Amino acid sequence: MVVITYCVEYAESQKSVCLKCNKVIPNKSLRVGRMERTSEKEKKKFAKFRWYHFKCFEVPEIMTKIPVHLIRGQVNLLDKDKLRLEKVIKLGVGSSWSQIVDQHKKKAKEEEEAAAAEALENGTPLPPKPTKDDLMDSDDDESNVKDFTSQLTGEVDRKQERKNRKINKLKAKTDGAKVAKKQPSGGAGAKGKGAAGTKNNKDTKPMSAVAQAIAATRADSQKKMEQMKSKFGKK
Repeated sequence: MVVITYCVEYAESQKSVCLKCNKVIPNKSLRVGRMERTSEKEKKKFAKFRWYHFKCFEVPEIMTKIPVHLIRGQVNLLDKDKLRLEKVIKLGVGSSWSQIVDQHKKKAKEEEEAAAAEALENGTPLPPKPTKDDLMDSDDDESNVKDFTSQLTGEVDRKQERKNRKINKLKAKTDGAKVAKKQPSGGAGAKGKGAAGTKNNKDTKPMSAVAQAIAATRADSQKKMEQMKSKFGKK
């Protein structure tokens, strides 16, 4: 007896291969796994897996009979991927994300041809061609993701996440510096002390290497002169 269940997760490496297209599934990209176990008590790590790109995976009947939130791994997905999974399953058995993409492309092409024919008939300029963003945009589209490639492969945009983290850190440092600058200096007395301290710091500015060498030479010469005076004075 073979127990078949399904899971959805992000690839942990690039070692898995899609069973449908025989291409490598990119690391951290969304994938669907078909788990085959000898019993329901068998742990996941001992199960036999068959992996699919999210765009290649075709919805089986069993996934249409259970709530989406009960699918293994669904709770760990990003919100946009949860919505994508739900949308594919709602289309029914045999549906896939690549079919949704093809439908958007077909619809966009038909609208473009209709607009071109209308423009030709009315003698008006042709409308601009739809962009990749427009191909994915619809009334019931679940997210406003601009990266068309990530929509196809399910790959998370890690570069953008790292860039956002750097921007947030830089913003936090800038805000901290502004707050420190706005803090009071502690009154006129403190201000006066600060000015005096600044002046003293200027007076006690460390000597450069050249100045130190000159001072050492002068001290050595003065010492030798004193020695010679002492020597001739005794005579």
